[in-house]
Amino acid sequence: MGWAWLILLLATYPWLLGADLASDALASSSLIFFLSGTCLVAPCRRLKRWQAVLFAACLGFLFEARRPIPDGVLALSLVAIAIFLSSNRQLLRNTPGMLRAAAVVNVSCCLIWFLASSYGSPSPATDLAGQLFLQLLLAGIVGTIGLLPIALTQNAVLDRLSIPPAPDNP
Repeated sequence: MGWAWLILLLATYPWLLGADLASDALASSSLIFFLSGTCLVAPCRRLKRWQAVLFAACLGFLFEARRPIPDGVLALSLVAIAIFLSSNRQLLRNTPGMLRAAAVVNVSCCLIWFLASSYGSPSPATDLAGQLFLQLLLAGIVGTIGLLPIALTQNAVLDRLSIPPAPDNP
């Protein structure tokens, strides 16, 4: 089914909306609940590469719309990660591999997002280093804990659409 990525995006949107609402609640501490990397892991295991790339691009632009970062930075990084994950599906075939991938992908996407958002920031570097550490720690924890319910939701949608697991070779 060619539109599986769009239907999956619609099923993933409530998780992104919840993360945005949690980020708004933590606005005074400047922490963001970053979930875009975690939402990318399970679809890369089951979708075809072009579907995973479209899903990642839309996911990046959805999250980027409310953030003060240069246009396309997060979307292009998510597309690059989707290409990597869809090329290495054997890393995602078991639960520990998916948890590890969720933490690494979420932290690396959060790092790219943080660097893009702090580009041209008037804050001193010492303040940014502490904020970066807290943000990456939160992204790793949220990525690992959030993977199971998000992946269950995404897999249920893909099962409902009768999308079989993609082969290991792209």
